[in-house]
Amino acid sequence: MVVDERAAPGEKARVLDALDGLADPLRGRGHGRRSHCIPPCVYRQGSVRSSSLPRQRWLIAASLFAVVFSAASPIAAFGVFLPTLAEHFGWSRGAISVALSLALLLGGIGAFAVGAIADRRGPRGILLLTVAFAGVGFALASTTRELWHLYVFIGVMGGLGTSGFYVIASATVTRWFEEQRGLALALVLAGFNVSFVTAGPVAVWLIERLGWRGAFLVFGGWLCLVGSLAALVVRDPPLSVLLTMRTPRAGTRGMSILGALADRRLWLLELCWLLLGSVVLMVSVHIVSYSRDRGTALATASFALTAYGIGATIGRIGFGALADRLGARSVMRFCIVLEVVALIVVLLEPPQELLLVALAVFGMGFSGGDTAFVRIIPDVFGLKALGAITGLLALGWRSGAALGPAVAGFVHDATGSYAVPFGLAPVALVLSYALFTWGSASRQSASSA
Repeated sequence: MVVDERAAPGEKARVLDALDGLADPLRGRGHGRRSHCIPPCVYRQGSVRSSSLPRQRWLIAASLFAVVFSAASPIAAFGVFLPTLAEHFGWSRGAISVALSLALLLGGIGAFAVGAIADRRGPRGILLLTVAFAGVGFALASTTRELWHLYVFIGVMGGLGTSGFYVIASATVTRWFEEQRGLALALVLAGFNVSFVTAGPVAVWLIERLGWRGAFLVFGGWLCLVGSLAALVVRDPPLSVLLTMRTPRAGTRGMSILGALADRRLWLLELCWLLLGSVVLMVSVHIVSYSRDRGTALATASFALTAYGIGATIGRIGFGALADRLGARSVMRFCIVLEVVALIVVLLEPPQELLLVALAVFGMGFSGGDTAFVRIIPDVFGLKALGAITGLLALGWRSGAALGPAVAGFVHDATGSYAVPFGLAPVALVLSYALFTWGSASRQSASSA
């Protein structure tokens, strides 16, 4: 389907208005009416036959899954490297955790710029560049001799390099899918969760055979190879796909990034995702060390990440499909309850078997809630500046993810226990749900609240 230049003025305006949410993400300006309605990157897309669109959609989704999985694997494995590096160098867990915290913080700052570039220029080039940069950084971590080396290779290079994979994956899938958007988002972002299933045991296996330096080299090389090849397939949808989409709830025009910045719902959702990020990364980074403190061997302790990853993968796909049927708010409410219950069980210091079950439930709750959060963004703000707005919101998630592990590490160093940070986590989750409810409300409801 294309815009019919010969259509009656009223009909032509209707079609163009349906695309008005897809304009210049930064200023909403263009060269004439048509460029105001459609992102510049869409004009550069070639045509796609309608019969091949379903196959094209799922090929893009599969490629983005590979990118997300490859980029998330070194992050997921960090909890295994943490006690290994502490034992090898004698560094504190808090000091080592700063490397990951720095990566997440810088990645959050970079995510906004990466999202805006993808809105303007398309996702392929910037995704390829950032993924390759991250892979080189994680590979260079194998040469670490001093603590600051870890901060540069993982914190700076890994952080800036992984700044775009989540944002670009979310925005690109949202533009390709409408009817099955929740399911498609879940399948793509499940790459993040599957990495927790595999990265822990793989990291242990590599460390036992190649040492931690060889393990870093393998993870970095994998990201460079697989992530870069998959990124070459990624593209924005053609105009014909965008023309068939219904107008998002945010209005036919959608919001520019400046309009979103002036909307308090953005900041409520920013705080919500910050709290969610702080809790999940704190748990995933320190749960192996938590198990080790109880006398569990490293290989056995790493299964805590696997249990979390299995639950998160199931939750991501299952709750993603439910979000299309029940709505994102209902899914978020149930997922927060799952996370709170699971963390209470962890605080009771259960046997290892029950701990694994609790972590699987926690993973289900986190990933389901995360999918619900991403699912609601285009409903609240529209598609016009989706990449930039998602990138800005990702800064909140990554800021929380940066603070959570570092604070928990330093509290453990000071007290010898994870009781305080793990005990505050359920409170943070309840508060995050309240923020989500307010932030995802309609504009009229938010103004009257």
